[in-house]
Order: sequence, then structure tokens, then C-alpha cells
Amino acid sequence: MRSLWIWCMVFLFLLPTTAVAYNGEEKAARVTVLDTQTDPAVLMPGDEATVSVTVKNTANESVAVRSARLYTEKNVMVLDSPYQSFGAIGPGNTVNFTFRVKASLSEGFFYPVFVLDFRDAGSLRYPVPVKVDGTEPRLSISDRPDSFVKDKKDMVTVQVSNPRDGPVNGVSVLLSGQDLEITPTSAFIGGLEPDEAAEVAFNITPAKEMDLVFTLKYRNGDNQQTKEVTLPIVFSEDKKRAEIVVSGVEVTTEGGHYRVNGDVTNTGLEVAKAVVITTGAPAVPVDPNRVYPVASLDPDDLANFDVTFTAENATEVPLVIEYKDVDGNTYSTTAMVGVKTALPEAGEADSEAFPVLAVVLVLVVAVIAGAVIFRSWKKAKENES
Repeated sequence: MRSLWIWCMVFLFLLPTTAVAYNGEEKAARVTVLDTQTDPAVLMPGDEATVSVTVKNTANESVAVRSARLYTEKNVMVLDSPYQSFGAIGPGNTVNFTFRVKASLSEGFFYPVFVLDFRDAGSLRYPVPVKVDGTEPRLSISDRPDSFVKDKKDMVTVQVSNPRDGPVNGVSVLLSGQDLEITPTSAFIGGLEPDEAAEVAFNITPAKEMDLVFTLKYRNGDNQQTKEVTLPIVFSEDKKRAEIVVSGVEVTTEGGHYRVNGDVTNTGLEVAKAVVITTGAPAVPVDPNRVYPVASLDPDDLANFDVTFTAENATEVPLVIEYKDVDGNTYSTTAMVGVKTALPEAGEADSEAFPVLAVVLVLVVAVIAGAVIFRSWKKAKENES
């Protein structure tokens, strides 16, 4: 009988504790994880990120919490644990727990575990998905000239695209190279959403052959990343530039100098601007047409020219044609023109022309006189008969 009484006393003593424990577990069961987020949404190998876990108490009473932890998974290291102790979550309240993590060099989906320890119950365990993907934004040369020419300005266009599942921010492209004029030296793009692309253009004027280096800079969350693409600059003949061809050349002499006239045609694919024609050594340009301006020649255009010069002891002289492209770069080409070995002095051509004219007149007079004599003779013969 006494033993029964003792057991009854123990039961009555433990009954409140059991009720409290049951009540604590019931309230803890009403605490649930609403959402998890990772910033950046997709990590690159070695990136640091922020993992947020949102928890809500759906019970009508406060739930006491001992601590909140995120446990390191072998490929995702937790860098801090700021919730070693915690108070309580009020009825209907939402709490956000934030942790700093770092990805390893492996790629894939990983699940560090979030654990919420309750004071009057057990714990809530929830695996948090973290994606690590090494795919980088792409930098490609979308447009460039067919050939590079020393000291000639050309445009190079690059495209930056984002094939990642998450956005990247602070995207910019820098251009560098030796003995090179660049406009602009860098271009800022900003943010790129997944599958988004943007283009930027640079004007370059190379002074020598080299490697042109494009540096792509961007941020994945707070993580700064860089990537380089190299474009070799090798000089070659410009296949599209204006080409001036000389045709129909005639050389005459007058007043102690030579006169050259003919046609120039632009057989290239680009316009030739500020076309100027003159002669080079051993020729000496003289008035009235020391230099002959043609202005502009579009592709397949033709124009006449007329230049005057003197030259001593020369059988041919260079005809010099200079022109510019749309960017102001100057080009020069020459065409050789044959001339007489000795240029007649001023007035000499007229003095030579006079005897020739006199001979012609004498011949004409002789023919007429002969015709008159022949006719008179013929008539006299007729009269005799």
C-alpha cells in the first residue's frame, strides 16, 4: 500500500513536466522553414556567398529557441555561426537567419544542413540547396577588319554574353596593347541577366604588330572575376581600301614644259577623299598645273586630270597620286609616264613647225601649178588637132 502511494506521488510530480514537454514539442512542430536563398544565386568555384533561411512560427504561442546553425557540407564551408544563442520566436512571427559560406572548387548541387535547436523540444533540420557552376561569361570578337594596317584606324567590336543560370553585375571590358591608340580604353556594360548579351566597340590605331588584350571584369555577387581574350594584330594589305588606277595618259610639250593629261579611276571598295595629283623627281612641277586636285572618288568613279612639269635628261617621270580615307589616313601611289629625252626650248616648237608649214605650202603651189600647166598643154594639143 505504501509503495502504491509512493508511485502515485511520483506520477503526480512528473505529470506537469510531461505536459510541458508535450506542449513544447507541439509548439516546435508549428515552426517551419518558409524559404531559403543564396546570394549570388549560383556560385562559381571558390566564391563566397550569403545563405538565408526564413523561418515562421505558425503557433499561437512563442517558441523558445536555443540556437540556429548551418553545418558545413564537404563542398560548402560555413564561414560564420552568429546564432550560438537565441531567444524565442513570437506567435505568427517570421525570422531570417543569415550565414556566410564559401564554395570549394567542385561543381554541382550541395546541401549544407540548417538546424534550429528548441529549448523545450528537439530540433528542426532542413537541407539548404547551394549550386556551384564554373560556367563563365563569354567574351568574343563579333566584328573586326579583314586586315590591319600600320597607323590606320579601325574598329573592333566585342560581345559579352552570360550563359550562366544566375546574373552577373559590374560587367566592363578593358583594352590594352603596346604602341596603340585606343578610343575608348574601357567600356562599362553593367548587369547581364541569364542568356543576355551586349556589344561594345573600340577604335584602335596600331603602330606595330602586337597582341591586343581584352580584359573582361565582372562580379558574381560580391566576388570579383576577370577573364582575358587576346587578338593578334598582324599587318597585311587592306583589301577594301581605295585603289587609284591611271589610264588614257597623253604627254604633250608646250612653252618649254610638258603637259600630262589622263584619267584616274577608283577601283577599290572604299571612297578616296582629297585626291591630289602631281609629279615627282626628276620632274619639277610648274605652272599652270603644278598640282591637280580631283576632290573625292567613290568606288568605280572616274575623273580627268591635267598636270604640267619640266624634266631634264629623263625618259620617264613618276605621276604621284595622294588621297585619304574616311578616317583621315593618307595613302600614296605612283604611275610612271614616258617623256622625250630632250624638251624643246620655248618658241622652238613654233620655229620647227614653220618650215614644215612652208614645205606643205610649196607642195600645194607646185601641185596647182602643175595642174595649170598640164591643162594648158592639153588645150594647146587640142587646138592643133
